[in-house]
Amino acid sequence: MPGSNPGPLPPPLPAPAGRLSEDALAPADARVPDPSAPAAAIPSPRPFEGFRTGTRPITLPAELFAELLPAIEDEAELRVTLHALFAIGRARGPLRAVRRSELAGDTALLRGLTSCGGAEAVPPALALAVARGSLLDCPLEDGDVLYCVNNEGGRRLRTRILSGVQPLPEGRRPRSDAVPVERSEPAAVYEQEIGTLTPAVASLLADAESRYSPDWIIEALRLAATNNARSWRYAEAILRRWETEGRDDEATRGDARTADPYGHVYRRE
Repeated sequence: MPGSNPGPLPPPLPAPAGRLSEDALAPADARVPDPSAPAAAIPSPRPFEGFRTGTRPITLPAELFAELLPAIEDEAELRVTLHALFAIGRARGPLRAVRRSELAGDTALLRGLTSCGGAEAVPPALALAVARGSLLDCPLEDGDVLYCVNNEGGRRLRTRILSGVQPLPEGRRPRSDAVPVERSEPAAVYEQEIGTLTPAVASLLADAESRYSPDWIIEALRLAATNNARSWRYAEAILRRWETEGRDDEATRGDARTADPYGHVYRRE
């Protein structure tokens, strides 16, 4: 009735059975975690037994860790580059290189490339490594590719391979349309002062360049021409004498006591 007191309100009805609470309906990221709940299990990696004593170590350049690894973002390129450096580091003899087919058949590498596409990931990863400058490629006529480390020794080896000076196993040969390589300054001086640079002499000259400075080799070649002894053996004898006795004024001015101060060294060869 108008003006009458309605009295107290009735209590709210209980929630029907099965109705979700407001906390349950809240977004997952808005819920307060329960500190007593156990943490989600993190899968543990396969345990590594440690590096074994007696295995043959390999040397890796400092630039690999300081410059190269921080710049590589592609997982396949990283794994392939490390395996290529490992294979080249274990190589013996003058041919310190690895073939693409070897890497594509490396079971350890392929296990690591499972998530990257397996063997199909090897060629594009090698192309990235060559484009980056960590590896040098030498295309072969049989369709395979040789890879060298991009350091002083690897650059010399690539020059020898592409020029045909460095023989390859099983009769393999570099592809004829491979990028031409420039000859070193000592090689150019040899042709100017001594004569035609044959593959045999080019191989000897490349070995000398890994042992002596280019200035020494050039000066030795010019001294050989000055003394009318135009041969690599004579120039090499000069280098050996400088190596054991030191390079003195005789190397540049000549010795007044004799017209050919290196003749006795050459005759012993």
